[in-house]
Amino acid sequence: MNAQDPLANLRDIHLPDPVGWWPPAPGWWLLAILLLAILGGLLWWSIRRYRNNRYRREALAELAELQAENRPPLEQCQLTLALLRRTAKTAYPGRGLESERLPDMLSRLNNSGRKPAFDEILKGDLAELPYQPDPDIPPSLLQQLTTASRQWIKTHRRGKPC
Repeated sequence: MNAQDPLANLRDIHLPDPVGWWPPAPGWWLLAILLLAILGGLLWWSIRRYRNNRYRREALAELAELQAENRPPLEQCQLTLALLRRTAKTAYPGRGLESERLPDMLSRLNNSGRKPAFDEILKGDLAELPYQPDPDIPPSLLQQLTTASRQWIKTHRRGKPC
């Protein structure tokens, strides 16, 4: 060693080991737990919503089946209204919608939806049907009833009182 060169006595620089990715810092653990809790909550909410809307899917399938069958217009109209009453009974148990007069029931169903599905003309036409000896139901009325029923089944709010 050279006494005149003081730098010759120095050792090389030792760099620290690179920082490993495992185990993560506590903040990452908290973030992972929070994300798992959020995903679990969303999954639980989705499953609950799917199960709670089973009656809607069944009612829409039955409505499509009614429309596909070749039944007389009066029978198809009666079956569609019966389906509406059953769906209302399922969506709003204990409110007595199934035993109300037809125009009153349709008005209450309108109040439970996001937007009214059954207009006044349809309600008036349907209110007169039971009192006619041999009602002639035009296809347009049947189509309007089916469309309005489908709209109400899809869009009514289950928890909102009617």
